[in-house]
Amino acid sequence: MALLEELEGLAGATADQAVELLDAIPMPAGEYTVVLSPDMAGLLAHEAFGHGVETDMIVRGRAKARDYMGKRVASDRVSLYDGARSAEQTGSYHFDDEGTPGSSTLILDRGILVSGISDLLSARELGIPATGNGRRWSFERKAYARMTNTFFAPGASTREELIQGVAYGWLLDRPNSGMEDPKNWGIQLVALVGREIKDGKLTGRIASPVVCTGYVPEVLNAVDGVSETVELKGNGYCGKGHKEFVKVSSGGPWVRTKMRLG
Repeated sequence: MALLEELEGLAGATADQAVELLDAIPMPAGEYTVVLSPDMAGLLAHEAFGHGVETDMIVRGRAKARDYMGKRVASDRVSLYDGARSAEQTGSYHFDDEGTPGSSTLILDRGILVSGISDLLSARELGIPATGNGRRWSFERKAYARMTNTFFAPGASTREELIQGVAYGWLLDRPNSGMEDPKNWGIQLVALVGREIKDGKLTGRIASPVVCTGYVPEVLNAVDGVSETVELKGNGYCGKGHKEFVKVSSGGPWVRTKMRLG
């Protein structure tokens, strides 16, 4: 009965969202201050410094992060974690698929890139400790360095404070898709809903869909506010290689930054 009630609630929410989108406008192209929902912040973390610090990508020369270890790539408000022990979620486990204990890896420490996430082979080639991120889709496939629970650390603001600090911009929610270019640090995110913010208040105006683009260090250096709460969900999958998928969690805090929208 509880499950049926939950499904009924989800069906009602989905219907309300569909009706809301009937009046949505196309997103006016431009650079804006944006407030990212936890789901959108999770997508940003996943695409920006998730795939980009998988050390098998670094070994192959396919990730720019190799040249920036120990350097600033984000504002001092930005810290980022990945790890099977970073949270109790669907990306969690005691041992990875190579037998390495799961861990909690600090990737960005107050804006400084300090670590990648590794499987055994790439860790050996780079001469670094394995982080317990060697995961495989099935016993028929090889293990790669893969994400688990990847999210920005909490800050000190509330959602309301982040919105109140926006003269004009958009609150972005309901992620649809994301793409990354680890070698050149380009990023593209798609949100189904953009809610207009004017003079620190939501106006009720909605744009859909919203394509967000940027250069990863510019986007992360523009972060000037992060919420004190973190929301993680166990409904994510990550693809790599020949469409090899593993279960990951998604989410994070509310994050305020700047991005190009269209």
